[in-house]
Amino acid sequence: MNYYLRMRGLARRANEVILGIDRIEIALKKNFRGTIFLSDDLGASSRKKIIGLSKLSDKVQIRELPHSREELGASQGMNSCAAIAVKEGTLEHTIRNAVDKAVLSEEGG
Repeated sequence: MNYYLRMRGLARRANEVILGIDRIEIALKKNFRGTIFLSDDLGASSRKKIIGLSKLSDKVQIRELPHSREELGASQGMNSCAAIAVKEGTLEHTIRNAVDKAVLSEEGG
């Protein structure tokens, strides 16, 4: 399991995580600050909704991951999870930076 997926498990134990599209949508409407990580098999309408709501604030970042909802769910001790939001803070920055570095290394950068 990738380092950043394991870090999300730590963030969950620290109560810094919001799981699932519906809960993330509610959090976005209540001025959520942090990063939202989307699975690669998230449905088009849910993806469009989350990305649209995230644009209402400059304090929300989106990262699309090369992992299925089953892989994201496993990182949270669940069967499946299409999206995970991590609240702004040290863990969120650490996870986002790890994702960005992993993407760069996959792209050869």
